[in-house]
Amino acid sequence: MNTTLAQHDFKHVDLTRYSGKWYVLACIPTRFDKSWSYVTESYTLNKNGSIGIYTTYKKETDPKERSVRSKGFPVKGTNNVLWKVQFVWPFKADYLIEELADDYTYVVVGHPKKKFLYVMNRGGKLNEIQYNEILNRATKKGYDITKVHKVEQGFPSL
Repeated sequence: MNTTLAQHDFKHVDLTRYSGKWYVLACIPTRFDKSWSYVTESYTLNKNGSIGIYTTYKKETDPKERSVRSKGFPVKGTNNVLWKVQFVWPFKADYLIEELADDYTYVVVGHPKKKFLYVMNRGGKLNEIQYNEILNRATKKGYDITKVHKVEQGFPSL
């Protein structure tokens, strides 16, 4: 097994339990999503073993909700910890589940080369102590947390 994958505290990602809606709370974004807020990702396990991914978001300059569909492909032999995600055919990006709560209430998704990082949970809020603990562990795994920014969730006040 790849040494990057061997550093994880969990042994296997149950894709059925992983399915559902996640709120993106903080991230080291890619160039595509750096100005997004109110980001959610919904994962659906397909019969062929791939994962349908439906992302909703708002851009900082436009209050209209937007969405994008992509597809995840768990890499064989990684216990569903490493995926290839296809946003635009035929290109695929690495998706590495760095940390996952035993009860599947939060997840930290990153990249083998530490290019990006996403902290997500099921409820849209995370207490500050847990958030700081997650960032401390991400630092130990090689992520530059000075690049992390919180992602606004909820609705703007009128």
